[in-house]
Amino acid sequence: MTDSLLRKLRRHRLLPLIAAALMLIVALAIGGAVLLPGVLAAPAQPLPFEHSKHVAAGVQCIFCHPGVQTSAVAGLPSLNKCMGCHASVTPKDPKDQADVNKLISQWESRQPIRWVRVFEQPDFVQFNHRPHVAAGVACESCHGDVAKMGYAQPYNLNMGFCLNCHRKQAPEKVTKLISCETCHY
Repeated sequence: MTDSLLRKLRRHRLLPLIAAALMLIVALAIGGAVLLPGVLAAPAQPLPFEHSKHVAAGVQCIFCHPGVQTSAVAGLPSLNKCMGCHASVTPKDPKDQADVNKLISQWESRQPIRWVRVFEQPDFVQFNHRPHVAAGVACESCHGDVAKMGYAQPYNLNMGFCLNCHRKQAPEKVTKLISCETCHY
């Protein structure tokens, strides 16, 4: 800005207002990125699925994600799995029937559900759910409190997150758990 423009802005008391507005915009951007990253980054899904309602109905994580016990990946529920319940279950809230009707339409079209992954590890990371489940690590330890989430939200899963947990394990296990080869093989 030129000196004459700055003098005009000061004289009309606009400079402090502009500075305050810029600081507010920066603060909101930072606050949104820190406090709401999952909300901003959640991918759109082909069908509405609210985890909180299913958890409230007593559905356990492993019912829809049985792979956690037997394989590296948790897996995503198939249309058959969803219809196994919704062929006979009526939603508690009548407003949810429209979402169930979308599921039924999908079933009648004989097209599989193409869920969009919410949790994605980089190719250079080898993660296996099985040892974590066997060690008694609760799903919400890594995925957040899904029981309170409507739609699944990305969680801050990164190397630091994993290492912090691995370092808290029994001393005789820590050396192996923080070794690079444990996750990068």
